[in-house]
Amino acid sequence: MKKTAVKQASLKSLTGTALQAWESGASLKAIGALQMLGSPDTLAMMRRFATSKNPHKRALAMYIASQLRRERYSQVRGTESDEYAVEETQALLITGLKDPVTNVVTAAISGFAHRPHPSALPALLAFATHADEDIRFQVAAALARYHEDASVKALLMLATDPDDDTRDWATFALGSMHEADTAEIRERLWQNLGDSNESVSGEALAGLASRNDERVIGVLLERLDEDCMVFELEAADMMANPLLLAPLNAIRNAVSRDENSNSYWHNRLDDAIAACGGSKK
Repeated sequence: MKKTAVKQASLKSLTGTALQAWESGASLKAIGALQMLGSPDTLAMMRRFATSKNPHKRALAMYIASQLRRERYSQVRGTESDEYAVEETQALLITGLKDPVTNVVTAAISGFAHRPHPSALPALLAFATHADEDIRFQVAAALARYHEDASVKALLMLATDPDDDTRDWATFALGSMHEADTAEIRERLWQNLGDSNESVSGEALAGLASRNDERVIGVLLERLDEDCMVFELEAADMMANPLLLAPLNAIRNAVSRDENSNSYWHNRLDDAIAACGGSKK
């Protein structure tokens, strides 16, 4: 069988799996594989699906468009991939924003977190107050790629969203993806430090530390212990303040390192100690 025929069979098989087991683990895995099959055939199929009467086909077209790539092989680096048909897929995603079915719109919005386009911003801002929490979550993720003042304003609102995941992404976007540093942003991050969700609180801490907000020192002196999260260690690294050295060294002395240890956590601890004036082990 020719290589093109094999690819077409794979495209058909993966599409069938994605649609028949919609929203299952198998479907998500198939969508991920389809996103790596960037080709004229895949693009043509997406365009057909985008106008289908079947909403699952329309949503599938949006999900594939959001991250369509083409694989290539390098003798030095092995298998790599490049974005494929960016302008064409952005056009499909923009069309999907007008779909009457919520799931299709959600899929389209998700694409702008990977392939932002200026003309999508007004619609994204309008969806920031949508009743569906999945849509608001995807908007928060997408707006991380838009740095306009209107985007920041929407993220400030989404950072107070009742949905934990939406609030988490909006806080991450404001704190780490956006470089804007205003009193309003700092105040929202400071408020979210007290969030009941650990990830939201951690992202707020990271955002304040990246802006070298001195209030972070007091927070870290309270939070730094052997049970602290990576957020605290990375914030200590960014603040690089000698006042943090004592609690960081206390953590190092209190925890043991073995083959079951979280090497990433320990590496961040070492980095924080070095940044604050100590020595790495």
